[in-house]
Amino acid sequence: MQDEADLMERTEIGRPEGKTSHSGYAERYYEKARADRESLSASEYVAVVQGFLREFVCMGQCNLYIASAKDPQIKEAIKVYLEDVCNPNIAEMKKILEDGGYMLPAPLEEATSPDQVRDIDTNAINDRMITISQWFGTRGFMTLWNNFAAMSQRTDVRDAFIRNYHRANRWHVAFNEMAIEKGHMMPLPTMDAKGLMRTTVMGG
Repeated sequence: MQDEADLMERTEIGRPEGKTSHSGYAERYYEKARADRESLSASEYVAVVQGFLREFVCMGQCNLYIASAKDPQIKEAIKVYLEDVCNPNIAEMKKILEDGGYMLPAPLEEATSPDQVRDIDTNAINDRMITISQWFGTRGFMTLWNNFAAMSQRTDVRDAFIRNYHRANRWHVAFNEMAIEKGHMMPLPTMDAKGLMRTTVMGG
């Protein structure tokens, strides 16, 4: 038990990207795979095209929420989200495709700037639904970009997916906090460690 305790004391945690003093071993291979070819693998191409299309649709969804939201703070938050998440994410995919000589899967000219979106009065959706939808949506994006990263062994492409993941990650928390502040959603339940039964796992 003392050896295990000493091992945990020496173990490095809490650094950005989970790096330790031992990370250089794998990073040599990681950097070697950066832009080592101009073309995309079949799985990379599928991931980049689908990532582009998902963000393309998200831009339209965000505009619908901006148009129909009654709360000015929610409207503003989604406008900022477009600038901080949707636009950079689709730009990452666009650059990868264009640098490789691939055609874009949808014309960006069809996407409307939020400044050109007119308010609409509709009972089809309300502010509670919008904030909760964005909370679920960002969680879905986190899963999407994480899965897409695993589909790429060209690390400059993988890094683009990871950057997209981080954008969704911070907004998943932001929309959770906003929904709770506005009373649109209850806080997630917590578990107090006090009183929980403690068990010891015995080694075989």
